[in-house]
Amino acid sequence: MMVDEVKSPGTILRPRARLLRTLGEELISNEVVAVIELVKNAYDADATNVLIKFIGPLEIGTGVIEIIDNGHGMELETIKTVWMEPATPSKRGEHRFSLKYKRRVLGEKGIGRFASSRLADELEVITRKTDSGAEVYGLFDWRQFDDEDKYLDEVIVLWEERPPRETGKDGAIERLHHRDDGDRRLDVSCDHGTILRMSGLKQKWERQHFESLIRALTRLISPHLRKSKNSTKDPGFEVEFELPDEFSEYSRKVEQPVILRHPHYLIVGNIDSDGRYNLSYRINSQGIDESHNGQFARINADNGKYELRDFNEKELFAKNMTEDTRPLECGPIELEIRVWDRDNLGNVLQMTSSTITDVRRDLDAVAGINIYRDGFRVLPYGEPQDDWLRLDLRRVQNPTMRLSNNQIYGLVHISAESNPRLHDQTNREGLDHNQALQDLRDILTGVLSRLETMRHQARPRRDSNKPTGGLFEPFDFGSLTKHLSNQTPPDKIGINIVKQTEKQFNTQLKEIQTVLARYQRLATLGQLIDHVLHEGRQPIATINNESVLGFEALNKTDDNRDNLLVTTRTRFTNIRSAGGVLAAAFKRMEPFGGRKRGRPSQLYMEAILDDAIAIFSDEIKRKDVLIERTKTQTLVRVDHAELQEVFINLLQNSLYWLGQVGKQDRKIKITFERKAPDQVDIIFSDSGPGVPEEIREQIFEPYFSTKPEGVGLGLSIVGEIVSDYYGGSLELLKSGPLNGACFLIRLRKRV
Repeated sequence: MMVDEVKSPGTILRPRARLLRTLGEELISNEVVAVIELVKNAYDADATNVLIKFIGPLEIGTGVIEIIDNGHGMELETIKTVWMEPATPSKRGEHRFSLKYKRRVLGEKGIGRFASSRLADELEVITRKTDSGAEVYGLFDWRQFDDEDKYLDEVIVLWEERPPRETGKDGAIERLHHRDDGDRRLDVSCDHGTILRMSGLKQKWERQHFESLIRALTRLISPHLRKSKNSTKDPGFEVEFELPDEFSEYSRKVEQPVILRHPHYLIVGNIDSDGRYNLSYRINSQGIDESHNGQFARINADNGKYELRDFNEKELFAKNMTEDTRPLECGPIELEIRVWDRDNLGNVLQMTSSTITDVRRDLDAVAGINIYRDGFRVLPYGEPQDDWLRLDLRRVQNPTMRLSNNQIYGLVHISAESNPRLHDQTNREGLDHNQALQDLRDILTGVLSRLETMRHQARPRRDSNKPTGGLFEPFDFGSLTKHLSNQTPPDKIGINIVKQTEKQFNTQLKEIQTVLARYQRLATLGQLIDHVLHEGRQPIATINNESVLGFEALNKTDDNRDNLLVTTRTRFTNIRSAGGVLAAAFKRMEPFGGRKRGRPSQLYMEAILDDAIAIFSDEIKRKDVLIERTKTQTLVRVDHAELQEVFINLLQNSLYWLGQVGKQDRKIKITFERKAPDQVDIIFSDSGPGVPEEIREQIFEPYFSTKPEGVGLGLSIVGEIVSDYYGGSLELLKSGPLNGACFLIRLRKRV
């Protein structure tokens, strides 16, 4: 008997509901990464502004996180067919770029949206598509996905279309637009976007969590790709925090610290897909700017391994690539690396009102070499404790020469399209550990090695036997010692006496130099005290007056609390402004204080000049003097007080003599020019009456002055500082940019 063939219809695969919970909790390693994934979704939706809002109490089981963006929003059909489908292909293939600004989308795997399950038990989605008259509201209860007996297709997610409430007039998205500070012109309307509201927090949020999140978001988008290079004119992407009162110090826009504008060393350039590079290295303290061209390639070493080699331009064209070479698996790459000497951050302090502790903390917050793919950061590269280039280990082995992560801020730009081998690991944190990543590591290490060599050569060497030059040239008794040695028999007692005397002379000479420097600072300090007394009277009067009026207002039985709040805010604003005037005056005095000074700092000469000019601001305004200086930033290794003394004395002279000419002719011009790595020239000229020929040689002599009340020490002090401390010279030129006196200050040491 024949048995009929049985045809099985097959079985449908039914995943359990907890699968989605697993995607959110297992593939998204922590809450910081979860927030970043949701911000990436806003970026893909062409948002220009994102607000991350925390509503307390931020305890487990309570509290709310809202992520609000002004992107293109979604309609109900998109929610059903795209947003509700895990691993949707909606951002692959022809959809790899966003609709409006043509951004390279970041969420290709289609699971980032489920990061909300890592953050809270419940998710509300309120979204409105561009030009839509309705908003979509949805509710996810992630606790449904904890039921081990429930299948995914049994989970109910509530959705409805309704008239605009939170996306309409005076809604959260419109308020998001109004928060913009006006620096950017938004070319989008405010009737569309998405609100993700997550309730029932799964973690208690504390300060360390916000600091970690802000640090990550600060570097989330490449600062050089905040505006896309395409015809759609992407206006950029900004993220802002709004937190409860106890964390109000973190309620601000995510911005990068000022220290990034003032590096000591800079590398900028690119490496093509075939390893050819064009790199520029700059050492700001010496004005060195070198271009290097060549090619990186893997060469088959004797041990059978392919090692990275750096061929310079001549080697590149002279060498024929053979089977012993292997092409790189990464590239093209664009990079920018900024480096600081952490023990010498004077130039950053100079340009901010921060303390050295604050500056170092800011550097710690951004330090590390970051990878950006299509403008968005790839985690965890550049995070604290992530020594992916093994820089800290190299520094342990050679602390004198090598750089560590906490000295470096690096940007490495790649694109997903041109670097397909540099792809994510399965857990979305970090790139796959393959040859392409190893090539990238070796290239960056090679780029840094050249800077380390240049930096080692440029950094000053301590040499206690090196003469200081000028008036304080150490005494040399060598000829006398030689004469006594040539006697027959040699006068050993006399030789020892000479050596001891020479040592005592030079020790006393250093003490005299220290004392003289102190008196020079005191001479300038007297002028600064007059300045502070003059500028400080009005701010102190303002502080006292506003304080008295404030107390009177508080003591009145006036029920108009709104008016009291406005007036109190105004008074505190006035007090803060007055305090700022005093703080600026004290800051100018600080270098002349009695604290022991360390080694000279790396500072911008122009900023030191600006401090000196500020001391005479009233006189400059009163005399209607026009001051012009070069718009440069000359980074040098100098003592702030010493150089400021030079500028103060020259300014004081010029301002006095400019009073002898008509107002229409009163000008001062100062130029800075680095002539060589170890030489900086400063031209200081004015349009005054000039120096008569007959006294040109005498003006540098101590106590010589043609001013009625002049002491005659100004130019003498300037000459001693320039000569004795900087191995330079002070010269009165016969002519200059203006018709009056023109001085050339040439610095040859410590610059």
